[in-house]
Amino acid sequence: MTVSLEDARRIIAAGERYAIHLGQPVNIAVVDYAGILVAHVRMDNARLQTADISVDRACAARASAAPARLVNHTGGEGGPAGSGVGDEGYGGWERPPPEPGSGLTGALPLRRDGMIVGAVGVSGAPAPLDEAIARAAAAAF
Repeated sequence: MTVSLEDARRIIAAGERYAIHLGQPVNIAVVDYAGILVAHVRMDNARLQTADISVDRACAARASAAPARLVNHTGGEGGPAGSGVGDEGYGGWERPPPEPGSGLTGALPLRRDGMIVGAVGVSGAPAPLDEAIARAAAAAF
């Protein structure tokens, strides 16, 4: 089982609708069960630098089902906020303390019949909005 192109298009369309509602142009990526990109969209006026991040977030969510907020776009872990590790300006993200049940920031695994079959990643808006858009996109699955 995996995410089909038709699934990916539906997921992305739902994410786009919610991003438009929020007034936040973003990048949305969907990967399959193997972490391979199925579809990606960069909305008009979304920051160019965030395209790769959306794909990396989706891959991280699929690969480990670990919160994407703990993995920076180069694949390494970020350090605690202000530690100098993982928060070097735009290249890394702060690593907030884990919160049980808090979900993923900007990425969610996609499940079918209890199995992870892919993931969606969003980047380009502030973290809480990336997460909200990812949840709206995943809800279409």
